[in-house]
Amino acid sequence: MELILVFVVILVALIFTYTNGFHDTANAIATVVGTKVLTPRQAILLAAVTNLFGSFFGLAVAKTISSGLVEPSFVTQGVLVCALVSAIFWNLLTWWFGLPSSSSHALVGSLVGAALASAVSMNAVKPLMDKQGNPASVWSSIKWKEQKVKLEQTLVPMTPEISDALGDRLRTNGTHFIKLGTSSVPVVVFSGRAQMTVEKAKQEKGGLFYKVVIPMVTSPLCGFLGGLVVMGLLYFGLRGWRPVTVNRVFGKLQLASSAYMGFSHGMNDATKCMGIITLALVAATKGGLFEGLPDWALFLKTPEGTDPIKLNLGDHLVEWLPGPLQFGYMPVPADIKSQGVPNWVVVVCALTMALGTAAGGWRIIRTLGHKMVKLQPVHGFAAETTAATVLAITGTLGMPVSTTHAITTSIMGVGCAKRFSALKLKVVERILWAWVLTIPSTAGVAFGLVWGLSQLGFLKFGSP
Repeated sequence: MELILVFVVILVALIFTYTNGFHDTANAIATVVGTKVLTPRQAILLAAVTNLFGSFFGLAVAKTISSGLVEPSFVTQGVLVCALVSAIFWNLLTWWFGLPSSSSHALVGSLVGAALASAVSMNAVKPLMDKQGNPASVWSSIKWKEQKVKLEQTLVPMTPEISDALGDRLRTNGTHFIKLGTSSVPVVVFSGRAQMTVEKAKQEKGGLFYKVVIPMVTSPLCGFLGGLVVMGLLYFGLRGWRPVTVNRVFGKLQLASSAYMGFSHGMNDATKCMGIITLALVAATKGGLFEGLPDWALFLKTPEGTDPIKLNLGDHLVEWLPGPLQFGYMPVPADIKSQGVPNWVVVVCALTMALGTAAGGWRIIRTLGHKMVKLQPVHGFAAETTAATVLAITGTLGMPVSTTHAITTSIMGVGCAKRFSALKLKVVERILWAWVLTIPSTAGVAFGLVWGLSQLGFLKFGSP
């Protein structure tokens, strides 16, 4: 039964990724469609391709979703299925009403609600205890605030001793461990360039408060203020240009900003389900559920640790580029102590997101591209560039922020730079209500699913 649940988790996670793709298509292409720079079909193709490539980069969000928000001991395969079903339900509901709500926050709310219900069910079987053997609250299932000192690997130029010891390994891209006496120094090699790593202590803040709540407030503010400032600067810099020239130039530039937005969306959104699938696979591997599988199915087992010289798929994509186009890119040093996301999970999730994007999200496109504010190519360029930058920064920091919040508030900021009356406040009000309700609603649905199924005997819990 547990093995079947693992496959159900994978299937439902991919369904969520698909709905995430067509639900959030509008985030990447609404402005380029609204400004009539591209037709809807052309814009969807651009978004699908850039989403695909963006999915290969940056797995920090996947790590946050899989282990940074709720205690893993409260998360079973059945709990994951309930959380994903809740998030899918919210995606479909808001898509039906044309509301650009957040798929990221829908998933976060669902995970929190499902984990809390799991803790309530476990506590009913046997009172919860913490690691010291003291009574624990059901709220301990949620990581609200975490602060810890983490040793972070930073790339620095190599010393002569390390350079000499590296030798012919300079031809092999990846992370190499160079032994100097009794110590071992990680060295990252990429396209003939090499840098050694040093460890620096860094105060790391995690948990729901730092990774979700604070970014949920600050990322829309950054989007709004960024759109307002960028558009204001463009108004000032282009005040002597003829309108025809502005539309022609920014019609071309908006192709680049739309691709940037699609790439950032893939980098931020597709990785969420990679984390959930990896979490399910790791739990199944450690639980011995994959023992006895035929040879062709052994790819489901997750390896112990990470290959020291392994590159991720994004690194391989950059590897194929000519040297000048790599712009000095260096991969993140491999961490052999942490579980990497299997390549097949990355590819499947990326393709599923791209297919969902190709399906389109016409209702939300109309809301963002036409109903909120009338856009010209220069406005679309400003909004997309601002939102994509916010997403790229937060994605690198492992914050599962809302792609929808970023682009919507950027469009609002651009509209206010034009004139405040350009905003259609009734549409804005509907969007704000969708934002406020997303996490509580999805948490409630997921809680109800887990608790209800446990009462009916379909989900069984013991004390963690």
